[in-house]
Amino acid sequence: MKQAFQRKNPAVNRHLYVLFALLVISLLVTLGLILLKEANPEWMHHQKAFFHEETKKVTKALEHADGKQRPFLQKRLRYLDRPRYRIRQIILGDGERIDRCITCHLDLKQLKKKHSQIELFPFEEHGCTVCHGGVGRATESSRAHSTLRIPRRPLYEYMTVRSTGTSTLDLFQFNASGEPIPFTGSKLCLRCHLGSHPKHVARWRMLKFKSLDRVMAKLEEVQMSGLKIDEPRCLGCHTTGFKKRTGHYLEGRVTCESCHGPGGFYAELMAGGRARDGAELARANILETRSDRVCLNCHKPDRHSDYEGEDMPPTLIAAWLDGKPVPEIDGQALENTWDTALETKVSTWQLGDGPPQPGTEVFIRAVYDDTDIYFAFRWPDKTRQDRMGHWIFSGGRWQAKVEWPDALALHWQATESVEDFRQGGCAVLCHSTGRFSDFPRMATRQEGAVVDEWYWDAFTAERAGRPGDGFLDHQVRFVPAASLKPALRWAHPEISAAHGSDASGQRIPGTVGGISLTLNAIETEGKPPQPRFYMEGGNQVPLQLPISGQPAKKSFPLYETGFPEDGDSADIRGRASWSNGYWTLELSRALRTPSKRDVRLDLPEKNHSFGLGVWDGATGDQHQVATIVKLRFEIMKE
Repeated sequence: MKQAFQRKNPAVNRHLYVLFALLVISLLVTLGLILLKEANPEWMHHQKAFFHEETKKVTKALEHADGKQRPFLQKRLRYLDRPRYRIRQIILGDGERIDRCITCHLDLKQLKKKHSQIELFPFEEHGCTVCHGGVGRATESSRAHSTLRIPRRPLYEYMTVRSTGTSTLDLFQFNASGEPIPFTGSKLCLRCHLGSHPKHVARWRMLKFKSLDRVMAKLEEVQMSGLKIDEPRCLGCHTTGFKKRTGHYLEGRVTCESCHGPGGFYAELMAGGRARDGAELARANILETRSDRVCLNCHKPDRHSDYEGEDMPPTLIAAWLDGKPVPEIDGQALENTWDTALETKVSTWQLGDGPPQPGTEVFIRAVYDDTDIYFAFRWPDKTRQDRMGHWIFSGGRWQAKVEWPDALALHWQATESVEDFRQGGCAVLCHSTGRFSDFPRMATRQEGAVVDEWYWDAFTAERAGRPGDGFLDHQVRFVPAASLKPALRWAHPEISAAHGSDASGQRIPGTVGGISLTLNAIETEGKPPQPRFYMEGGNQVPLQLPISGQPAKKSFPLYETGFPEDGDSADIRGRASWSNGYWTLELSRALRTPSKRDVRLDLPEKNHSFGLGVWDGATGDQHQVATIVKLRFEIMKE
């Protein structure tokens, strides 16, 4: 019956034969392609191209070679004329890992040039994948590169930059092999980040995503006035992806890549589903590896030194009193004398984890006479916080709570040279990371450089009757890690503190802004700490412990203050008051003091700058800063 069916349907037989023939042909073609690929693999193309280029270079060099070079070049040419195409590999460890990257990456001279510290991490011992990732055994680029990771920096550079701050490789613009990272444009970033970081992106777009037209119009206006302006200097800050060599830029505005670096890194990570790695890289590029360099490349006081731009750093004009009565330093409502001076509004930024956030606004006036300078500061603060911790008796035991008072600090350049201070003020003194990782915070970065610190807070200064006058230098004093339990510390043991000094110039230990601080605590091994005194009539009265039952007084201060009678720490007068949600602080100091650790202000023709910090005690030790404020003296009348 089957044979009868086949005789009746010859077309079916033909279709089966055709289908079988096509299947055999496809298998033969596939087998042929596999054999062809095996006979002429991808890695062999890379090696042929390398030997061909090397032969051209050596032949050309041989034409102009002298007698000494010729034998070496001839030997090299004989080797290149008989190339050996083979898989090259490095066996690492105990044979557990194989790295075949050098099969395609044959130009070892170029690789060594891009890896300046190769003698410390030679390829033959560590291979390539230890830093760059990838599949070490693979010989096809698609598979070999399928798991490449984008490192924040190669292994040696990664360690070196954090120990010495002397990295020569800038992964903000170049990848680990020294090749430029491509810019992608903000549109690609916003595909995801409008949803993942809506508040941050929306605020940035409102502030910075503006057309370049306004900048170019201002540039044209300035040039028409006869001033010569370096246009690339303007475009480098007001555009994204600007190339000084060609004058071209990607976007005519300040966008994501202006701070986070070229988006090629992030785009590749995101495409591979590695958003967390991208976030770490973005954080490292700004907060870890570049820090103040990211901001200070553009945000520096002398960026518009050729003309008075409308976004220059705030400038405070000290008015000449010209015989008018000097202000009374009482911290109360400002008297008529202050009307002599113009009020300057200084905006601050809240520093913490993540991008800086807008802070409070500080309103400043300044006046001066033949001998002294006077400042008035006014800033909003919803609550008055004037405690630096307290003891409270609760649950049958004493419990300590560390608090931070409302405060204001000024930093001045006391010596002629303080590295980068004119550009960044507080940013390079207290918030140094990245390339300055070998310098502790709250310190200058070269021997002999001194910063004068004026420090007021609502606890120590108000009890001492005056602000502190301390200083920062390259020698730091840390709070000993084992000296206080974490619950009793007012400062972290890894952060240095500003120093005060007595008349002999000796350092005073245990001070805040130059005002001495006494811890009201007694610690007994195996027992929780307890208060050791209470204050009565301005004197310390020992507290008899243990207390049976409920104490008559259930709250004691955690710290008490005092101050030296004279010395560098007693140069500044000042008082403050809080009313209706505002602090008013008045300060005064002689234009010049005998101390080398104090800024000289007796040269009115000289421009001075200071950094400003404001603390809201209700938020702990988080504070807002204005990195730099310019001070100019109104010229006194003859």
